[in-house]
Order: sequence, then C-alpha cells, then structure tokens
Amino acid sequence: MAGFFVIDTDIFCDEGMMEGFLSLNWDKAVDESSCFFPKDVFENTSAAFHSFNGIPQSPWPNEEQPLLKANTENKSWSPCSLKRETVQGPGGEGMVLKIQLPVPFPKKSVLNVYEQKDYLFTINRIMKSFIQGVPAEPGDFKLIKETQIKLKDETQDFQRFAQTVMQNNPSVYSNLNPGVAKYVNDAWKTQLATIRQYPPCYKLIGNITLIPKENIITLEMNLDKTVLELGQIPFQIFPKLNTIIKVQRNHKIINKRYPSNTLENEHQVSNDGNAAKLAPKYGANIVISSNTLRSLAGNVGPLFRRAWDIPFTVKEMIVQGENKKVIFVDEPLPPAEMSAMEKNAFFNRFAVKCQFSTVMNRSRIFSYPGSGKKYGCPTRETHPNVLDVPEDIFETQNVDHDSIETFGVEKNACPQSESECNLDAWKKPNSEEEKVPAKIKAMEKDESTACDSDSSDLSLVIDTGSEYGQSPRKKSRTTEEKIGGQRKKLLNDTGSSETSVNNDSSSQNKKSTLSGNNSKNPVKQVSKSTPESLLNVILQDQEKMMQSQRKQPPKNIPSQNSIIPKENPQEYTQPKKNENLTYRTWDLNVNEKCIRLLVRSSVDSVIVKSGEPLKTFLMTPKTEYQPWYGAEFTGPREGNEQWMDLHLRPECQIVRVRLDAYTGDLLFVETKDAACLEAENSFRYGTQNKPANCLQNIWAVLSSLCDLNLKPGKFLLRHGFHDGICVQVWESSEKESSSLDLHQIYAEIDPTANAVRDASENWSALDPWAVLPFQRALYRPPLTFEPEEGLKKVVGKKGDGKKKKSKKKKVRPQPTTNS
Repeated sequence: MAGFFVIDTDIFCDEGMMEGFLSLNWDKAVDESSCFFPKDVFENTSAAFHSFNGIPQSPWPNEEQPLLKANTENKSWSPCSLKRETVQGPGGEGMVLKIQLPVPFPKKSVLNVYEQKDYLFTINRIMKSFIQGVPAEPGDFKLIKETQIKLKDETQDFQRFAQTVMQNNPSVYSNLNPGVAKYVNDAWKTQLATIRQYPPCYKLIGNITLIPKENIITLEMNLDKTVLELGQIPFQIFPKLNTIIKVQRNHKIINKRYPSNTLENEHQVSNDGNAAKLAPKYGANIVISSNTLRSLAGNVGPLFRRAWDIPFTVKEMIVQGENKKVIFVDEPLPPAEMSAMEKNAFFNRFAVKCQFSTVMNRSRIFSYPGSGKKYGCPTRETHPNVLDVPEDIFETQNVDHDSIETFGVEKNACPQSESECNLDAWKKPNSEEEKVPAKIKAMEKDESTACDSDSSDLSLVIDTGSEYGQSPRKKSRTTEEKIGGQRKKLLNDTGSSETSVNNDSSSQNKKSTLSGNNSKNPVKQVSKSTPESLLNVILQDQEKMMQSQRKQPPKNIPSQNSIIPKENPQEYTQPKKNENLTYRTWDLNVNEKCIRLLVRSSVDSVIVKSGEPLKTFLMTPKTEYQPWYGAEFTGPREGNEQWMDLHLRPECQIVRVRLDAYTGDLLFVETKDAACLEAENSFRYGTQNKPANCLQNIWAVLSSLCDLNLKPGKFLLRHGFHDGICVQVWESSEKESSSLDLHQIYAEIDPTANAVRDASENWSALDPWAVLPFQRALYRPPLTFEPEEGLKKVVGKKGDGKKKKSKKKKVRPQPTTNS
C-alpha cells in the first residue's frame, strides 16, 4: 500500500479510498506503516474508542497541559517497592490499605475537601441503589451531572496522567511471581495435552458470522426447567470489612486444592454421559456448557477480537420418538498464547476460590439431595447460622463476621456422620403439631396444582407464586368449580363457617384463631389453629391463589416448577469431589424461531439460609495494576461475560474480588446480581447498550450450526483476533484432504513463554464509579486530584486551633455589653 491516500481538504477521492481498502490483507495483522492511520492517532482521537473504554476525551486532545508531561517523564519506579501503609477505615472502623503514589500528582483538584466528600457519598448512594434494586434519589443524579461538568477537564487530565505514568514504565505489566508462573505453566501444559483427544486433521467447509442473518424483532433466552443437580458446593466466606488480607500466592497451597495436573477439563460436553441421556429426553437441539456461551457472549463488536477454537460434535439420536441430529458443543480449547497479565488472571481464579471458600470442614459443604446418598433418603435437620450477604463494604455498623467464617460448626450443625447440609433438611416440621385432617389432605392431593408442599410430607406450604414473581400453573374452570363444591361440603361436615369462627372470641382460643386476611405464615400457624379455622385459611388461600393464577406471569422469571430437579441423581455420573454440575433446559427464541438448549453449568460457593432458597456465588477476580490511583474499568467484554454467567444460573451472584496485581493484597469485594449489572451498564453506557444484546452473537452462531444440517461427525469453529464477524467451520478429515493440523498447531506452543503486548494495549482506564476503601477513608472520589487543603487543615480552621478558641472568647462578651 505504498500509494496510500492522505486525507486532505484538497486531495481526496473515493477511488483512492476503495483501492486502499481492497488492498488490505485481512488474514494477518497490519503494521503501522500499512494501515489507514496509526494506532496512536486512533486511540487519541476516536470518540467511539474512548466512549467504549470509559475514557473521557476532550475535543482538542492536543491541548494537553505541559505540566502533565513534565511530571511523568524520566520517572523510574517499581510497583513492588512502593510503600504500602494502613490507614483508618471508613467510619473509623478497621484498617485499609493505602499505596504510595509512584509519581506525585501534577495539580490540585478543582473541588474542595467538602465538595469531594459530597461527591463521593453521592456515588456510593447511587451504586448502592443498583445493588439493592431500588431507584436512586433524583437529587443524587442531578448532583452527579453538575459535578461531572465541573470535573470534565480534571477527569480527562487524571486519566491521561495515569496512562502516561504506566506506559512510561511498561515493565509493570510483565510482573509475574515465580510461583504463579510455575503453577500456570504446569496447568497450561496439562490443558494443551488434551488436544490429543480430538482429530488432528480438518478441512474448511464454510463460514458463519457473529451477526444474525435475520432482522431480529424479539430475542429471548428463557429458562424451561432445572432437570438435574449433582455434587457438592463449598461454603462461601466473606472477609471482614476493612481488614488487610493477602490472598494466597504460594503455588503449593493452591496446587494442593486445585492440582495443576488435573485441570485438563477431561469431561467435555461431547463425552458427558449425563448430557447424552438428558438431551434426547428433553428434546434438546444443542448441548452446550456455560463457559462456551460465556466465550461467545464476550466477543464484543464492532471488532470481535476474542480468538477461540471450539470443537463440536454432531450425533444422531432418537429425540421424542424421532431420529434427529443433536449438536454437542465443547468448551473452547486452551489459548494459543498467554501474556503475564493473562497468567496472573488465570492464577487468581483459583487463588480467590481457595481463599474465600472452604472444603476442609465437611459440615460446611452443601450437597444436592441424592448426591452420594440413596436418593430420597431423609437426613437430619440442620440449623445453620444465618447471615445476610454484605451489601456494601462501606457499611459501618457492627457485623458478626465470626458467624460467617464458622458457618455450620455450631451446636445445631450436622454431625460428622451427617455433615452435608441438604435441601431436604431445610424444613422439618413437628409431626405432632402439624397434623392436617384427612379430608384436607385428600383435597390437597387431588388439587396438587393449587398448593405445593416442600420436601417433607408432613408440612403444608401454600405457595401463591408471589415470592419470586412466578405464576402457578393455570387450572381449568372445572377445577375451580370442584374446589368450590368441596368447600361447601367440608363446611357442612365441620359445622362451621367463617362467621362462626370469627365470632368465637373465647380467651382459650383467641390467640390461636386465624383470620385469612392476616395469615402470613401458614405453616407456622397451622399447628396452633383449630380444624375449623385451618379449613377456612386453606380455602381462602386457595381462592386467592386461583385469582393470582389468572394474572399474566413475567416472561423471564422461572416458575417454581422449573427450579425443582426432576431426575434421580443416583442414575447419573457424579462429578469429582467438592465439585458440582447442574443441567438446565433453555429456550432461545428469536421472532418465531426457537432452539432448545441443554446447558451444563456449575457454581463456586454457596450460603444456606434456613427456609430460603440457596444463595450461590461465582467468584471473579479483578487484577488491579493501578491500585494507587483507583479501580480499573470493567469493559463491555467482561460485563457481557458476567451477565451471561448470572443469566444461566438463577439466584446466583457475582463476587468480584479486586486484588493488587503485585502483592496479592485484597483491595475490595463486591457482590452483584444480574439486575445490578444491567442497571450499572445502563448508567454507564445508556439504555441502548444492554448486556442482553450479547444473545445476538449466541443466536447467530447456534442457529447457523443448525441451518448447516451437518452430517454426524466432529467439527471445529475457529475465530481469530483479526477475523471480525467471520467464523470458520472445519470438518475432521483424512490427512491427504486436510489443510489444518490441529495437533501440530498446539504442539508448537511453549507454555513457559509470555506473550508480549504493547503498553497501550495493556493499560486499562480507571473506573469513575468504583470507590476503593482507601478512597472512602480519604474522602477522595475517583479520578480527582488532591484538594487544595486537607480535611484536617480545613477542620482546624473551624475551631480546633487554640488561637481560634481564644478569639471566640473575646468576641462573645461584646454583644452582651452592648445590650
């Protein structure tokens, strides 16, 4: 491209542009001399690039203050040698970590100390409202908008200053602990060896795209049901607020719990016997894992720069009496290269799980019913200590954190012989107190759709379907008439009515008499009520329930029936010790088309609260390379991946653990659910850029695989860093007719090598909405410099100094003398 055109007001033509565009070679990376414009020009001037990465950008980027350049040039420093000190935590409780600045700030903030404090608290309130799922105050948004206008130049200067400091010292991104490097290299080598289980030779048979072929009007991915749950889940441990914790970096300790030689991911979906039994039974078109869907969701446009190789297998199976083809999509193959940053992230995935979940004490581990036991065997009741998940790390009230870290080992915990806590043991009613009349039991049995019971046959739970937003199954008119007839009959048999029960106000049964309108806990109140009042409560609740059944249920809320597994775990292969697997069926609907998916997933940890659904968690480390400046930005790719993780696991939350990349110090822990991620994403990018848009990528790939109508065999999907929207489809073949040797490609990979990235590619913008504990302790909002005067100096001027007190003593008598 020697004759490449130059954009100018006098020299410009469409023919030159087209000629230069057609001469590009899209199969390899272009160098700086053969591109339309240099990379640094794109990063400095593209408004879309800065908006996409959350970097405030001035319309005139060349007007950079000379002071910023002078303050960052010729400054050599090492991140590990920076002084790390503890300061008093937010609210005066505990201690938090403060790290010395590698380069002093070049200027002061335009906000004074009080304005910074108000701005910081406003950010905290807004972000906390997203976590709690409640609307924020309009006044907070108004203050944010006004302050952002005032801070426009300062936030741009702060981002530019931080970027310059980090890019002038690119060695900070190659920092890799020797123990971390050894563990990752061994695990990577083990994973690369699994390539041998796939055919070596492939031939190209076509291409598909990451953009849907049709015009999408409606796009939904709805849960059908949870069909099977297996294995055990470690217990989640939340650290105490405002404490200094160093995450384990000793590779021997991590290797003891997660051996690097067993991370080969040997149970791919195509070899999963459980999936092979479930797929035809539930009419699945595609069987896929949550990790694969996560990879597809993380390929963010418009550049789609995530590279992966995904094997898949087409099998012929008898599905609901017909011979159909089912596609089994495996997880992505190991990466072809890893940088030091990527190796740190790989290690931290296991380090945070080892640090903040436990499997040592068997009484803390939750076991799905039937896993490792005779299916349906009753177990002893457990009464674990209950503690809510912390909503805000900056909360200052006293919290009993010991109960978190000693969950399941109190007096009422399960003994060692019955150590696993089971779903069946959440509620164990008293058989003497909660007896139900035979006629009522018979009616409950006949009308099983009207009221559901829990795992115990002795307890009665009236489920109106309002707790989780689901709607019970609809009943026909004849069912309602049948219940009405039974009500009249039972009322005549018992010789009581609602009026007589309500008018009975004797002192002996006054406390035990129940009113249908005031009944909030039917299970608890049944044991204290008379048969007449019990009957009326049940019948009234049934009428209310039938009325609620007529309401239109929300589309994306799974029904109670979809959460209860239907399969016998004893008939399926159990996962490894301390691991778990869940199989769910999903319907991926686009316009009038539908693909039935069987998705295999797992969770990292759990907290059990008696009488309530499980709280499951996925731990996601966020390695921070600029912890002295603040938290780094979570980009659209990470946001899409985390949203997909939560969407595939109902009632699950993300535990985002921010770590110091150089020492492993814990910086911040935050928990978020899918709704919180969506709200934060709308706040950052607007309502048009939703994480759910990543479903378009998934639909584009999966629907294209179905449309290809491939014959049974083994195939491979390939997408490179520069492939854009194009995905290649390869079919296994004989060596003579093949053009791709998969074994040879992966055999040439050196696990000990670290890929080299440009410093501008490694740098991540700072997050203007994430507040670290040290910023909260110093009342310093993100992306702001130090105020003109410190908080202590300003407070001192308001009455803490001795001279000021003496002046006040002299001034106060004057008004009295004049009066």
